[in-house]
Amino acid sequence: MQLATLPTLQSSMEALPRLENDSEASSSFLNPAQMMDGMRRHCWIPITLSIFGMILGYAYFKRQKPVYEATSVAQFGSEQNSLLSMNGMNAPGLGDEKSINTLIQAAKSREVVGRVITELNLTQLPAFSGGHAAGSKEARENAISLVSSMIRISLRKDTRLIDFNVTGADPELVASLSSQAVLSLVAELEDQKSKTMQGAIQSLVAEGQRLQDKLKKSEIAMHDYKRSNQAISLDERKDLVLTKLKELGTELNHQSKERLTLETHLQACREEKLPRDQLLNLPTIASHPKVSGILSQIGSQKATLAVLAERYKPKHPKYEAVEAVISNLEQQLTSILADAVNLLQSSCENAQELERKLQEQLKKQESEALDLEHLAVQYNVLKREMESDQAVYESVLTRIKQVDVSKGMETPPIWVHQLAMVPGEPMSPNAKKLVGSSTAGGFMLGLAIIGLIVMQDRSIRTVDDAREKLRVPVLGMIANLHQHIDSAQHGKHAASHEHELTPVLKEHKNVAESFREFRAIIARMARSQQTCHMIVSAVPDEGKTFVSTHLAVSLASQGLRTLLIDMDLRRSQLAQVFGIAENRKGVVDLLLEEATFDEVCLSGGIAHLAIMAAGRRVANPAELLSTCGVERLREMAFQAGFDRIVIDTAPLIPVNDTLELGHLADSTFLVVRCNRTPSDIVQEAIRKLQQTGIPLTGLVLNRLKQRSRSYNYYYHRSYYNTMEAEETAPLRPSTRGLNAPAQEQ
Repeated sequence: MQLATLPTLQSSMEALPRLENDSEASSSFLNPAQMMDGMRRHCWIPITLSIFGMILGYAYFKRQKPVYEATSVAQFGSEQNSLLSMNGMNAPGLGDEKSINTLIQAAKSREVVGRVITELNLTQLPAFSGGHAAGSKEARENAISLVSSMIRISLRKDTRLIDFNVTGADPELVASLSSQAVLSLVAELEDQKSKTMQGAIQSLVAEGQRLQDKLKKSEIAMHDYKRSNQAISLDERKDLVLTKLKELGTELNHQSKERLTLETHLQACREEKLPRDQLLNLPTIASHPKVSGILSQIGSQKATLAVLAERYKPKHPKYEAVEAVISNLEQQLTSILADAVNLLQSSCENAQELERKLQEQLKKQESEALDLEHLAVQYNVLKREMESDQAVYESVLTRIKQVDVSKGMETPPIWVHQLAMVPGEPMSPNAKKLVGSSTAGGFMLGLAIIGLIVMQDRSIRTVDDAREKLRVPVLGMIANLHQHIDSAQHGKHAASHEHELTPVLKEHKNVAESFREFRAIIARMARSQQTCHMIVSAVPDEGKTFVSTHLAVSLASQGLRTLLIDMDLRRSQLAQVFGIAENRKGVVDLLLEEATFDEVCLSGGIAHLAIMAAGRRVANPAELLSTCGVERLREMAFQAGFDRIVIDTAPLIPVNDTLELGHLADSTFLVVRCNRTPSDIVQEAIRKLQQTGIPLTGLVLNRLKQRSRSYNYYYHRSYYNTMEAEETAPLRPSTRGLNAPAQEQ
């Protein structure tokens, strides 16, 4: 009779090869749940390492000598405008990084350190002289090297403060060194500044004397030039000449235009192209005395004629007399205009003569202006040189006066902000910091070790882990429980039954609830009144015998007549568990037909449970199982009236004995010990079962930690304990031997 498996189980078994790589890949990653589980399992590692680190830190602390630290503070600032600058520009300040680094390096210079040694007389101390004679050059060099290594100078971030830190074993000495380092640096800078100022003053005085002599020479040269060239009022003469030159130019331009106009009119008169009216409009003609006189008389007579016209008619004698006068004047004007060419010719000649004279005067003025310009060039050179010398000389005199007045008033580039105080407590070793850091380091190392262990751990840890990696349903979960006495009252209640229970029953009390759950699952899967279950494992020590034993006990406690067969013919353990003698006959004797079924079917001391031990040892159990008709055991057991058969087998990986028993069982359960067996070994065992056609019903996880189950086992713990009195009721010892029913005929 074969046990029908669930559809989900079949689909899971079919999908196992396809999803094997995915499960292996997913198991290689470290997730928080695995890490937390690893910390619960290996919490002793970081605790132990923390304690060890604490001990090491404290031992190191006790071995260290105290070290004191003293700190002096100096403050620096940007320099004021330098009074010694020759060009009036500001001196570079200390705000840039290069200047600050230069100042720090100056504090570490041999001159500053030498001042510290001299002020504190350190060459007299053996610790600084290095074994050389006190005050010798070698002792001083050794002291400079030692003090330089003790002083640490650093700039405080985002401030203008410089810390002078000195560490050493003597608190008073480190305080003196720190304070003297600041004072020596300030004194050294002051000395350098004083030397620089004295040299600058001397340079300024010498420069002033030189400039004074140069200015005197410039003034003498300019005076001599004026006297030799009569250039006392050169600028005024130059202005007069330029003004007159401008006026002559304007007048010459006007005369040239007038000449050109006369020449044009003369040409027109010669060609007789100008009528009388245009001739009269010419200024030259109109201004002629004769023409102007006649025009005046004509105008007067015309005015008289206009008056007479109002009183008399044109035929009146007075009217006619005036008309005769006007006519005579017109004839005279016409005769005069006839000689207009001569008048224009005379005017043109006069205009040309006047233009020539103006040109001669203009050339004379230009020559005089050029002469004055030539004199002004050299004059301006001498004047600018004299003014420049005078300005520089006055600037140097001003600088000298400022230096004399402000001597000692300038703010130094660095000054003492705070001197060091004698430290009261050592800076190192710090017991709290040292012990705390060593403890924390040990703890972190422990966490790292746990992480490596978890990453390298390929075993099955939880139910979800088994489902994800193996893709096989988990039917049984056996917790790693220990017997607990919850109360004194419960202990008294259980003491009355202890003498009646066998060792197996006493142990079964701790796992009874887990096997009830397992029993209920496989009972729902069974489709026959008589069923054979085979318990297998991949490697030894998985708890296969433990599971098969307690499954058989759980089935017997339900009133089912159960036969537990030990088919592990190489390392038989059932006889030892139930206290059966090693020389008793068993499965091997039955297969070799050297004993009957009744002879090898023994009582285990529990009602409804029979034990069939392995029997004597044989050379090759695999050949025995394959050739001696092992399938007869199933028929014989069911004919003897047993309802359930539980077979304990040999491991699958080391030997092949179990593969010969596949056709006996209706269901096969693979026992996996949690947190121990690698998943790839379990997969190899599953692959062996598949290759031989043995259907795997499900997994039984043994020694599963209670917190790793999918629900809180402790939450139900109190409820389980209240029912322990009822658990032992069906698990009573056998008083009638095997209690096996009579065989059917």
